[in-house]
Amino acid sequence: MAAPRTAFSQGRFYGAPTVERRLSGVRLAHLEATKRADHVDEHSHDDAHFVLATHGRYITTAVGPETEGPVLVYNPPGVVHRDRFVDGGGYFLAVSFEAADWRALADAGRGVAIDALRLTGPVARSAAVRLTRSLLARDAEPLSLESLSLELAAQALTPARDSEKRPTWLDLAETYLADTFDQPIGVADLARVAGVHPVHLARGYRRWMGAAPGDRLRARRLERAADLLMRSRDPIGEIALASGFCDQSHLNRQFIRAYGVTPGEFARLCGRRSDVSGVQDDGAGPA
Repeated sequence: MAAPRTAFSQGRFYGAPTVERRLSGVRLAHLEATKRADHVDEHSHDDAHFVLATHGRYITTAVGPETEGPVLVYNPPGVVHRDRFVDGGGYFLAVSFEAADWRALADAGRGVAIDALRLTGPVARSAAVRLTRSLLARDAEPLSLESLSLELAAQALTPARDSEKRPTWLDLAETYLADTFDQPIGVADLARVAGVHPVHLARGYRRWMGAAPGDRLRARRLERAADLLMRSRDPIGEIALASGFCDQSHLNRQFIRAYGVTPGEFARLCGRRSDVSGVQDDGAGPA
């Protein structure tokens, strides 16, 4: 007879908290993974929660495009999954809402996603990264933590209707961007690969991605930079060039806009404290 699946109560995961805060309607924790991949079984959670993997390679079956950079996942209450870190030493942020509170948020909004989602949009990622930084600072105001938590929650509270499936040509264009982001790319190049008129492509990007093609190119470059900051020990200046940016200053400005932190701060959040502690971030802010 098969063993029953584990059903975790609110805020409980395969991890040991390094920092934990309980607020009105939400529970926040930064955790160190405690189970090897082969020891993580299928399981569920009583709560609705978000997980941001800040260190280590994280595998998820959640719906959504696979991208580089930090993995951010939303899981509804009761969904069965086996998301896990491939190797040991993983760290992650967990943002948990009790099922009743989550239903209340859904009733007040426009519905809620019923499937596990892989969130790759800039608003969701920025909120999750800033929430991680605030939580690890240990002295953040509850209002700030609650606001960022709700900003993140909103990304799963307005799902697209089934009749609004995004077109397949968009996947072709996105794949092309992912493969050639470090090269000069024009709208005509994307339109040719996707097989649509450039005007149609620009309108489609704005409707389905909420951004212009140029914004998505920049996002791809930032995803590569974030991925390298998480996994490599290369100097930030070299990471900037490898990600398609002109220099470290250029990366710094764009990274702050997208994630709300500098590349150096992000690297420290991801566990690279020893080799970036002496690195000075470029002081230039968003321009």
